[in-house]
Amino acid sequence: MSGALKKYQIPILVAILVIGGFIAYSYFFTSKPQAALTATAPQNASGVDDDLISLLAQLKTIRLDGSFFSDPVYQSLQDFSQQLVPEPVGRPDPFAPLSGPAPLSGKQGPAITSGTTSTH
Repeated sequence: MSGALKKYQIPILVAILVIGGFIAYSYFFTSKPQAALTATAPQNASGVDDDLISLLAQLKTIRLDGSFFSDPVYQSLQDFSQQLVPEPVGRPDPFAPLSGPAPLSGKQGPAITSGTTSTH
């Protein structure tokens, strides 16, 4: 029996250390479980409201100055935009079946006939 203990001495010690480390970690580093349903007093909602009202008051004081439109530098800017040409619109429902057979990129496939076959 002592031979078996000597043979597995290191793996047993490693297993004991891992289990002991797990127990120590779960005991010291995990938080205590809290009740699932707890009632807390509502926070002061007016603090959030005060911040919002103050931000709104700051936004109302913003004044835009349009004098930069008459600046010669702004006047010297060139418009490089291009007119968009209307393109034809596709089918209203692209998933609807086609009214006729679809073309096969210029090639015609073999004709499929049902019934008889002719031999020459």
